[in-house]
Amino acid sequence: MITAQYPLTLKDRSYSVYIGMDAGSAFAPKCIEHGISKSLVIITDTHVASVYLKPMLNNLRHHGFAVLSIVIPPGERQKSIRRAGMLYTELLLHAVDRTTAIIALGGGVIGDLAGFVAATYQRGIPLIHVPTTLLAQVDSAIGGKTAVNHSLGKNMIGSFYQPKFVWEDITVLATLPFREIICGMGEVVKYGIIRDQNLFMFLENNLEAVIRCSREELLFVQSQCIAIKTDIVSRDEFEQNIRIILNAGHTVGHALESAGHYRALKHGEAVLLGLAAESYIAQKMGILPAESYERIIRLIGRIPMKANVSSLRMPDILSALQWDKKRIGKKIRFVLPKSIGETVVIDEVDNRLVREAVRMVLSS
Repeated sequence: MITAQYPLTLKDRSYSVYIGMDAGSAFAPKCIEHGISKSLVIITDTHVASVYLKPMLNNLRHHGFAVLSIVIPPGERQKSIRRAGMLYTELLLHAVDRTTAIIALGGGVIGDLAGFVAATYQRGIPLIHVPTTLLAQVDSAIGGKTAVNHSLGKNMIGSFYQPKFVWEDITVLATLPFREIICGMGEVVKYGIIRDQNLFMFLENNLEAVIRCSREELLFVQSQCIAIKTDIVSRDEFEQNIRIILNAGHTVGHALESAGHYRALKHGEAVLLGLAAESYIAQKMGILPAESYERIIRLIGRIPMKANVSSLRMPDILSALQWDKKRIGKKIRFVLPKSIGETVVIDEVDNRLVREAVRMVLSS
């Protein structure tokens, strides 16, 4: 059952994000409604495939779709040119043409990788996102960013490429490993900090229920985040102005991920630490009031994250910061909270303060 639809208005690239519960049987009819070719490719990973691939294949084939499924190992390290090349080979060997649509079935890694392949194979073929993690449902599956990583930085090779639609079933979140729920909270908290003080207050009052995946609380949080992201992307598809605020927590967060070789931290965990570090910077610079800073740190501190940061080294983190794709010349760009619900973009942050902030989150 579809419970909500959020339009993302981008002229001829406009599409909708559909939210549902127990909505698997309605997926193939939605593909037909959107004029999707009867030839499809599903790209997913072994974890997701073990639970959701067969039901999707049955639903699609029941409605006359011919489907090729490609299953890869899980993990951030799959977001590479090498893995993308292997996927191109599979598509070519199976004579996949430009009318065939790719379905990205999985979390943020699958969405980024499959989206990148769809954007570049034969100069672009149709794409559908079916996100299966909280992080992907509230953030990464929406907005058209696709990318693979480089050894010198995260998401350095990619493009903006919008899907035909995004299909989200909140029911799948009940099967997520606990760590994946915590990862999703990184992006959820970000939306409260950058745009919605009411969402932030809701998290302060209902955090444990959201983490337990209580349907009512989770659906509210998911809906608020999606509404914020679709609004921002509709106004700034290519990150020329307002969309930059979606990078809050990501400047430090991406550096932490890179320094850990994408093994020590998952993306959402790094974003949580990045939000704490960047809030610390904002407070020390006199941008963020102490009371707001304490609320942010207190909320993040209540999230039971168990990531191991003991392997991270300050020189590696600082080196990774220099490769951040948001930098302007030699200046590293930070999106810092000005209050809960408002941000400011700063290009001048003292390196000593950055080290102090990183040291704070590594020792917490």
